[in-house]
Amino acid sequence: MPTQTITRALAKSPPPVPAGKRKIRVFDDRLSGFLMEVWPSGSVTFYVRYRDGRARTREIRLGRLGDVTVDQARKRAQEIRAEASLGGDPGAERDRLKAVPTFGAFCEDRYLPYVEDRLRSARDHRSFYKNRLKPRWENKRLDEVTPSDVAALQKALRDEGLADGTVNRVTALVRRIFNLALRWEAYQGRNPAQHAEMRREHHREKYLTETELRALFLALDEEPSQVAAGVIALLAATGARKGEALAAKWEHIDFERRLWVVPRSKSGRRRHIPLSDLALRVLNRQRRLPGCPWVFPGKAPEHHLEGVRKAWDRVKTRAGLPPDLRIHDLRHTFASTLVSKGRTLHEVGEILGHSQVQMTMRYAHLAPQRLIEAANQVAVGWSG
Repeated sequence: MPTQTITRALAKSPPPVPAGKRKIRVFDDRLSGFLMEVWPSGSVTFYVRYRDGRARTREIRLGRLGDVTVDQARKRAQEIRAEASLGGDPGAERDRLKAVPTFGAFCEDRYLPYVEDRLRSARDHRSFYKNRLKPRWENKRLDEVTPSDVAALQKALRDEGLADGTVNRVTALVRRIFNLALRWEAYQGRNPAQHAEMRREHHREKYLTETELRALFLALDEEPSQVAAGVIALLAATGARKGEALAAKWEHIDFERRLWVVPRSKSGRRRHIPLSDLALRVLNRQRRLPGCPWVFPGKAPEHHLEGVRKAWDRVKTRAGLPPDLRIHDLRHTFASTLVSKGRTLHEVGEILGHSQVQMTMRYAHLAPQRLIEAANQVAVGWSG
């Protein structure tokens, strides 16, 4: 290895690279570890070597001639050598920053595969990432995403006209991604969504009347896709979630005990749905295909029906129902009917599989008479 004083003149007119070699390195004879690398094109790059606290040889690139001068490179090399002599490791911070993955790489390589078999909402997470997060942050390092970036994302989503509930769910996803990244030590710092605004959600409450329900079932009888009609009818008869109905298997139906077993509900727990006479009639009308486990099979017997959106739109039109009626409103209608018929909120929560009592409390106002009767118990014995 050639050794000589690295000067401005030497850097400007470096020694030629011998034939057959890719490059040569010239080590400075005044500052140990300071060197310049010469390429056949005449390009010169400066480096410094030092030993870290574990006596390992480390090397840091200082910059190319033209970007930095010889004097600047030498001064920086002196600083790095001095820091290493005092027990520091100047290259460690550089390595740490280089090791931080991009947001896109972390989500696709670690987060999404991790939640795939752990969360029922994994499909939603993948969709939110692909459509909302990836276009914005795919190439940003995790530690480069800031609270301002999260606030800008929320504003953009609201400007698109998305509901506060949807914006809250995207924000919660971002918070979860960064919480896991911190837990797995993918980067050091803070969660940029930790204190992000979560707006109060105003749950839209829309319920069908008994007349509208009758019109719905009459329209279902005329629906061309009777498999899709069966899904909608079962939702109306049980208050189940759409995903639960689509994924229902015959082995999950206990006709003798009149129970429908959902192996993994939205909360991640197993739950049981009681089957009314109407629900049993809906199930008994479904054809059982040989070798097909699904109650509502798709075009190929090995797959269940993927969705009922087109059938739902046709049924709403045929029944004269509001165009903005969502299929999830059948679940609200089922719950409101139970409450109006005198069933307790605890019973309603059990049937619907609510994991939190707050979810059931939204139906409390539908039973005002029962609440008034309960309140009147306090006034017994006082004449006023």
